[in-house]
Amino acid sequence: MNKFEPGGDAKAISRIASERYGGFAAMFEQHGWEERGSDMMRKVQTRVKEQYGSIVAFVDHHDKADQ
Repeated sequence: MNKFEPGGDAKAISRIASERYGGFAAMFEQHGWEERGSDMMRKVQTRVKEQYGSIVAFVDHHDKADQ
């Protein structure tokens, strides 16, 4: 089940990339994801789902780390 409104998943990923990693490039580097530049935006949701299982799990993982 998706707990996001349309576009909400992308906003959540962007928020975490900014708050936790300092941006998409740093998030991709830290995870070992190869894409750079405009390719990052095309692949970010796929990479997050591959690594964490879902966008919700990605958000939960990072939000719980802050508690």
